Amino acid sequence: MAEITMPRLSDTMEEGTVSKWLKQPGDRVEVGDIIAEIETDKATMELEAFESGTLQKILVPEGKTVPIGEPIALIGEGPADVAEAPAAEAGAQPATPPPRAAPPTEEGGAAARARTSVEERAAAPPPSAAPQPVRPAEARPPVAERGDGRERIKASPVARRLAAEMGVDLRQVHGTGPGGRIIKENVEEFHAEMQRAPAVPAPAAAPAAPAARPAPAPAGEVVPLSRMRRAIARAMTESKPGTPHIYVTAEIDMGEAMKLRKQLNDSGAADVKISVNDLVVKAAARALRKFPALNSSYATTEDGQPGVVRHDQINVSVAVALEDGLIAPVVKDADKKSLGTIAAEIKDMAGRAREGKIKQTELEGATFQVSNLGMYDVVDFVSVITPPQAASLSVGAVRQTPVVRDGQIVIGEMMYVTLSADHRVTDGATAAQYLQEVRRLLQSPLSLLV
Repeated sequence: MAEITMPRLSDTMEEGTVSKWLKQPGDRVEVGDIIAEIETDKATMELEAFESGTLQKILVPEGKTVPIGEPIALIGEGPADVAEAPAAEAGAQPATPPPRAAPPTEEGGAAARARTSVEERAAAPPPSAAPQPVRPAEARPPVAERGDGRERIKASPVARRLAAEMGVDLRQVHGTGPGGRIIKENVEEFHAEMQRAPAVPAPAAAPAAPAARPAPAPAGEVVPLSRMRRAIARAMTESKPGTPHIYVTAEIDMGEAMKLRKQLNDSGAADVKISVNDLVVKAAARALRKFPALNSSYATTEDGQPGVVRHDQINVSVAVALEDGLIAPVVKDADKKSLGTIAAEIKDMAGRAREGKIKQTELEGATFQVSNLGMYDVVDFVSVITPPQAASLSVGAVRQTPVVRDGQIVIGEMMYVTLSADHRVTDGATAAQYLQEVRRLLQSPLSLLV
């Protein structure tokens, strides 16, 4: 009997929702068959079977959210016990699940989890379904009391790294993961709460006075964030407090680039039309060859020391706006691909992203990002770096505007670009030199064809 577990379908995914089962207990399944649709923090993706056999039992019903690695179905040989299938459905929780008992301590957690049946794990609400309010440090019991006598703190590696970057004492953080484990969201919520905590404590002379209540919010319905919007919020919160941004802006004369684009599109040299963004992606990728510091990631070594990862590949993600957020398909080895190939890949992936049919492998591995709002007539803006990348290029609209050339005022086609860079791995001078190279490539665009 083989378990089908909730897979990691994106680099930021921590849990997934079974959107739809395409196979039912008793159905024959072959390797590569699509057996379910899984909703992640980025898109709805298809789940392929990696084992052949008969779908024996569905453990997680449609609409249920479980952490990655959680068993969701069983595949085996022989006839399925179809009578067991409704039991899995019965495990589905109502929209507002009843409160659970407090998580077991670390000493008893392993034994309790070992006794938990598969059906109980499927029925349990996800850790994020009912987050506990974050309290200031002085009101929070130290989680070291849950340790093994040596004050060992249960925390995920990501949570430990984030806590070190934010200066958060993990002993003051309440974990909501399995067995009280501290996860990334716990650190982020604790840090945000401490940022909001008042700098001046209440007067000691009036301990019995009731705590001040915040001003009431304007009337209106509170609409929960979608899974994609929650993922964006987590990523941007992690980036802005933890990543020191620097911004450098340059103006580029796009006259020659626009002429080349027209010639390529009129001649039908490429299978799809070349866009301004395709030219920018190609130039940005080529420029990264000369400035590898911007094609890197800030990281920590095994002994906790700060370090930098230099990436061998140049993989450029392209931000694509969706109805409820954005998604960033990745053009792998963008510096080595032709303009036509880049244009075709971006068009294909963007279309499938809007339909929710993008593959998880097409959303992973980015080392640099290009974000373009020129189609909305935005002249200039700055973008937030998406961890673990070290830079993001913001692209504005190409505008006809008066410029001075050889002492004469003429009409030029100008475009602003702004580079957001991680100041831990690079400096303003390097960012400026990188933009100079991007400008050179776009103002002499024939170099992008060789």
